[in-house]
Amino acid sequence: MTGPGEGRPSARPDPTKMANQPALQTSSGLIWVVMGGLFAILSLVPFTMLTVSAGPSQPVALTAGALVVLLYALLLVLRFAIPPGPRRLRWLAACMLTMALVALLGVWLCALIENRG
Repeated sequence: MTGPGEGRPSARPDPTKMANQPALQTSSGLIWVVMGGLFAILSLVPFTMLTVSAGPSQPVALTAGALVVLLYALLLVLRFAIPPGPRRLRWLAACMLTMALVALLGVWLCALIENRG
């Protein structure tokens, strides 16, 4: 025997699930553009400093910085190319997560190279 409400689809999605958050369901995408821009600026600070210092990690820092800028540009293109809705928001989130991954790996590799050099 099932209790009340069990076995029936819920009329309202569970708000505690990550996929049901407003930033991935009803947002216009502006928050992803703003936060992605802030993240790009902040992550470019160490890459710029490592590139200007002309140390052994300069090529990695330059490449990682360029990838962060390209991913932010892709985020902007996707914001205006994909119609509003969850699909666009998921793509924007994926771009932002990829930017974070590239920045993290870039800083980590630069630190390893600088330590060896």
